[in-house]
Amino acid sequence: MNARNDPVFQWKNICLVPILHNRVEFAMEVRRRFERFRPDAVAVEFPDTLKTGILRAVDRLPLLSVVFYEEADGAFVYLPVEPTDGQVEALRLARSAGIPVHFIDRDTEGYLPDPAPMPDPYAVRRIGHHAYCRAYLRFGGRGGPRPQDTLREKTMAHRLQRLSRSSERVLFVGGLAHLPGLLAHLDRPQTEVIGRRRREGVGLAHLHRESSREIMTEMPFLAAAYERARSDDGPVDVDRLKVNR
Repeated sequence: MNARNDPVFQWKNICLVPILHNRVEFAMEVRRRFERFRPDAVAVEFPDTLKTGILRAVDRLPLLSVVFYEEADGAFVYLPVEPTDGQVEALRLARSAGIPVHFIDRDTEGYLPDPAPMPDPYAVRRIGHHAYCRAYLRFGGRGGPRPQDTLREKTMAHRLQRLSRSSERVLFVGGLAHLPGLLAHLDRPQTEVIGRRRREGVGLAHLHRESSREIMTEMPFLAAAYERARSDDGPVDVDRLKVNR
């Protein structure tokens, strides 16, 4: 798996696939890694408290869904489940293959997304996934970790360490921004981080097609092209520049 012509991020028996969330180039990379690595377990950067709702949404695809819940301060969180997301693709592949899935992130309230800009995802087609991620780690990585991110990364590292002992080949899919911290924590023994274990009131709503153009990360036309491609036999290769011509 670590051949020079096909480098990967790997820790022991875990293949890590860093992604930009909801970007089609990374969903295709997840498919490629899944086919080559042939895991017997899949782990994703979602909290276990949302597992039931997210899996229901995944099973509804290609119909679009939004998982939602209310936080302690009364704010609602909405999570669109998009077919072009690498984590969603990993879950679909695992469900189809009949292998277990593990939601290993920490349920963190009041979490603010990292505003740091990310490189153009289309560059993955030109330089390859591994080179893209290495370039980000070298030149574009965020500064010091935020406290919430440290707790999340320690949680994921601890749960991956446990999975490493109970499974033979684990495929992990998670955000590229967490890769540096995750790799650092994996190399040291971790303990379980205190956090929420259950969440009540998690709902699932259908996303109306008139709303999809407003809230989806990728253009609905591109997401539809990807969904059609993955439904056909053979390799999935969707080029966003050619699709949009």
